[in-house]
Amino acid sequence: MKQTTFAKRQHGIGLIEVVVALLVFSIAVLGFAGLQARALTQNNDANFRVAAVLIAQDAVERMMINPEADYTGGTWPAGTLGAAPATTCITGACNSAALATWDRGNLAWQAANYLPNGRIMVEQCKFNAGMSCVIVSWEEQAPGACTTNGGVNTDSGSKCFVLEVSR
Repeated sequence: MKQTTFAKRQHGIGLIEVVVALLVFSIAVLGFAGLQARALTQNNDANFRVAAVLIAQDAVERMMINPEADYTGGTWPAGTLGAAPATTCITGACNSAALATWDRGNLAWQAANYLPNGRIMVEQCKFNAGMSCVIVSWEEQAPGACTTNGGVNTDSGSKCFVLEVSR
């Protein structure tokens, strides 16, 4: 008799163990999915930063090739983001100012096409009067908000890259 009562009390215990195991497994799967989503976000951010570094380096090289031109000031370019430069200096002869205008348009095109809402500008560094700052920003970050009088904006949500250049 004792065996039958004991067997009746054990009825359904195996099913509860299975439900608990499924609950633990589903929590682990949700955690893994969250980690994968976070990794994808970080990967995109890293790709945007690499593109910004390459665009800023391209700007510095263009400034060094054309030292007579003034690349600082103004918005890069005035007009629609991502529009290709109107004139080309690849095949034709351009003076220093025309080459700088073409460079600005080309760099702005690169920023707008390789970064989401990408923008670029060169300005006198607010924190170092003897230097020019090449600023590349993306998403909702305005290029002017990337630097302050105290230095470069290093907030965790900052979406910009600043490169100091001695000119």
